[in-house]
Amino acid sequence: MLSETTPSPVPYRRPFVYGGKDRPTQARPILKPHWRRALFWLIPALIAVLAAGGAGWLAERLAIAQLLEQAGPRRDIYVEGLRSELGRYETLPSVMTYSTTLRQMLSAPGNEPLSQRASTYLEQVATVSGAAAIYAIDTEGTTRAASNWQGPASFVGMNFSYRPYFRDAMAKGYGRFYGIGTTSGEAGYYFARSIPGPEGVLGVVVVKVTLTGMERTWGQAADRVLVKDGHGVTILSSVPGWTFRTLEPLSDGLRERLAATRQYDRVELQGLAVQQLADLGAGASVLRIGGPGAKPLLATARNVPGTDWQLLLLTDMAPVANAQRIAWAAGAALVLLLTLVAMLVRQRRRTRAAERATRAALERSAQALEREVAARTAELVAANDDLRRAQDGLVQAAKLAALGQLAAGITHELNQPLAALRTLSDNAAAFLARGKADRVTENLTMIGQLTERMARITGQLRGFARKSENRPEPVRLAVAASNSLALLAEKSRRLDATVETAIDPDLWVRFDPIRLEQVLVNLLGNALDAVAGGPVREVRLEAVRDGGRALVRVLDSGSGIAPESLPHLFEPFFTTKPPGQGLGLGLVISAGMVQDHGGSIHAANRPEGGAMFTIDLPAHG
Repeated sequence: MLSETTPSPVPYRRPFVYGGKDRPTQARPILKPHWRRALFWLIPALIAVLAAGGAGWLAERLAIAQLLEQAGPRRDIYVEGLRSELGRYETLPSVMTYSTTLRQMLSAPGNEPLSQRASTYLEQVATVSGAAAIYAIDTEGTTRAASNWQGPASFVGMNFSYRPYFRDAMAKGYGRFYGIGTTSGEAGYYFARSIPGPEGVLGVVVVKVTLTGMERTWGQAADRVLVKDGHGVTILSSVPGWTFRTLEPLSDGLRERLAATRQYDRVELQGLAVQQLADLGAGASVLRIGGPGAKPLLATARNVPGTDWQLLLLTDMAPVANAQRIAWAAGAALVLLLTLVAMLVRQRRRTRAAERATRAALERSAQALEREVAARTAELVAANDDLRRAQDGLVQAAKLAALGQLAAGITHELNQPLAALRTLSDNAAAFLARGKADRVTENLTMIGQLTERMARITGQLRGFARKSENRPEPVRLAVAASNSLALLAEKSRRLDATVETAIDPDLWVRFDPIRLEQVLVNLLGNALDAVAGGPVREVRLEAVRDGGRALVRVLDSGSGIAPESLPHLFEPFFTTKPPGQGLGLGLVISAGMVQDHGGSIHAANRPEGGAMFTIDLPAHG
């Protein structure tokens, strides 16, 4: 085609030079025609090859940078999801160390009834929390109680002193470990906490969590994800065949240490064929996993906080290869277009149009990904805020639950003055029509008094329902008791119960007023429930100063607290009420609020019958 559009070059002729015989000499061409034609094609071809190679290299760098920019937020989401899953159970061992049942069981080795009761308790907590297993170990490493005590793979009687989480918990108070269960054969993450006693450590409580559900979720995603531990062993992966494979050779010493802890019990750690093709820096690289025929993958890594793990997000590099091919074609086409003057404008327009379309598609993809990342990031931030507000929300929920139980009484309390208001207003209108101004005045005065009474009731209700900001301030106990009893007035009348008070009028404490009323309403409401249906229905609230302390007691004439229930009253989810009338959280929340204000709460049976709850708080003033 070039021969048709390009004129043949004119041969260069040398000027005539007169020789000795005055004859002109003929001009000779520098290059023969076929060499000129060859150079005409060869030079643009070489330029096209160089341009294509440079464009391909640049396109590869840009495409990789784009993939890294897109993969970073997705990798962070996987890391935060894994961290959130572990964080759900991180504080559970600390809560379990306060269990009276576990303390009694570990303090009395060989007591089979205590061990069975502790195993039953751990089984209930594991069911509620979703943990794979919860078990208590003595100081020698032998399991004394376990949630799976009735199963074929029970941990009871097993010795785990060789596990790092046990040794760390005994030495430092806490331990973490990931490995395969030597009894169950199931991999999991272990959280361990030591249980302190009066004379030292009583033992260790361990919570085991499985992450198989997260692996299944990863397997449904388009990304390939793997997590390796500090030894270079793949412990989690969206590709099943990659789990428990080594990414780098293990030394003999390391294999001996792993065998001693039985971290990968009954698993032969084989190497995974991994070849690093390029190191891009900043935790990014190009890998080939699975042999020479496998496709290259772009790997971005990030450490999982709180562990020695590293999560790798593996992205298919097909877009990079596509970008290279496009760049090669564009570079070669650009040089050829510069050579072919006749097609320069049209081809340039096509190239620019293709570039604009490609750029627009990339921008749309980037914007869509940014919106998705922003939405997921907002969800994670909201989830973290919810966790921080969980404790305050639980306190507020318990208070609103108490208000729900008191709603019928408060409605009755308001209906009486409302009916009286209707009667008095009708009477006032009748007296006004008869000209009896003194009787009208008398009725209006009574209407004002009833209105004040209703305002006091609604004011107490509104104050109690208001969400507390947990700001301690000086509170007169007599005033807090009066407000609490006002909310329970209808309940005490309905039960025909007598409520007596004996409170020092000058006794002050430093407490959040709303939460103090919530504690008193909870204890007084429990006392009224205890005397319901009994022959003698008496409740007494008294408060005295004892040196620098304020002692508040709630006493009732009920049947008292069963001896076997007394040690468990302040444990989560323990209740003596019938199903549907309590979750076992009221006393736990009340005890937590009292402890936050420097006090304590105790329960006991009275010698003359009935129960007594004592709140010990620092006195103010």
